[in-house]
Amino acid sequence: MAFARLLRSTQRYLERVREPIPTFEQRLFDFSTPASLARWATFSDRELGGRSTASLIASTSHPGTAVFQGTFSRETGADADERLKRSGFVGMNTRDTQDRLDLDQYDTMVLRVLGDGRRYIASIRTENWIIGEASSHDVYQAFLFAREGEWTEVEIPLARFLLTYKGRLVETHVQMNRSRIVSFGLALAGGDYQQEGPYSLGLDWIKVIDSRRLDR
Repeated sequence: MAFARLLRSTQRYLERVREPIPTFEQRLFDFSTPASLARWATFSDRELGGRSTASLIASTSHPGTAVFQGTFSRETGADADERLKRSGFVGMNTRDTQDRLDLDQYDTMVLRVLGDGRRYIASIRTENWIIGEASSHDVYQAFLFAREGEWTEVEIPLARFLLTYKGRLVETHVQMNRSRIVSFGLALAGGDYQQEGPYSLGLDWIKVIDSRRLDR
């Protein structure tokens, strides 16, 4: 009997070693080095003839962080591309790789940011292919509200990310496949309410946590 109990205990120990307890949090991105900034690519309507600009640069006033900045404009040039249905969009995405990220054990995204009073959008792309063209990814988005002039850790529950298609909300509720994350993105929220002019969002790091197990 004693030997059998020892054997069962040993088997349980080996199972825990093979499948270690997940960590409470995982740092996804920081913005402290040129290499970390190079993981991102910016975009704007200027590529199609708009007047908005976007860049991601190292911060000079807060070393070890970065600034997503530029000018937001709804104007279009005379040579605007016919595909430009609306002007006034800027953002940044992680560059495409073949790696897929598994965040199934986490429930909340946390971003340490320095806001400018504007409203931004956080995006998560997955490999689900539920809607749209077969070659596209599913895009889930949530609003990011950052306090103006102050570094803040903003928490966004992953359940708050909603499926969108070409910037519009998909009415049917679809649960995100957190085990096949393709990329992440940040963008300035558009719309008629958004004031034209310069914008600036300070970025320190982005991580995910399991708030259910995290000792607060």
